[in-house]
This record gives sequence, C-alpha cells and structure tokens, in this order.
Amino acid sequence: MKLLNYFKEVIKNHFTFWDISLLKTYGAIPGLILGAYFPEFVFKYLWLFVGIFIMLLVRYSYLLFVKPNFPSTQVPKSNPANT
Repeated sequence: MKLLNYFKEVIKNHFTFWDISLLKTYGAIPGLILGAYFPEFVFKYLWLFVGIFIMLLVRYSYLLFVKPNFPSTQVPKSNPANT
C-alpha cells in the first residue's frame, strides 16, 4: 500500500495535465500495436472488449462525477474573524 501512496503523491505533486495525458497515450499505443498484429483475435472478442470498455468508462465516470472527494476541489469556508 505504501507503494501506491507513493505513486499517488508523485503524480499529484509533480505531474501536469499534459504528463497524465501522455501517460494514457503511452498505455494506449501498445494496445493499438497488438490490435494491428492480431486483428483476428480482436474481432473474435470484440464484444468482450466493448463490454470491458463500457464497464471501465462507467467506473471512471462515477469516480469523476459522483464521488468527487478530492481535498483540492473543496473551497475552504471563509472565517469572518480573519477578515
């Protein structure tokens, strides 16, 4: 668990929007290459891949829109005593 927390902190503190976008692209390129070399396999299990894609899309959408509990997105309450 410490390793995951380490990566989470590194990404949160050192990665920009562009770094994360490029990281996702790095992950997609091997899938595109494998799909080009093994098109019969991809077409054979096309609906399985579509189902997995939809499940991951729903999960990601839930984490993004329904469960936004990131501390950085919360607006701090103003304290009238400090003004």
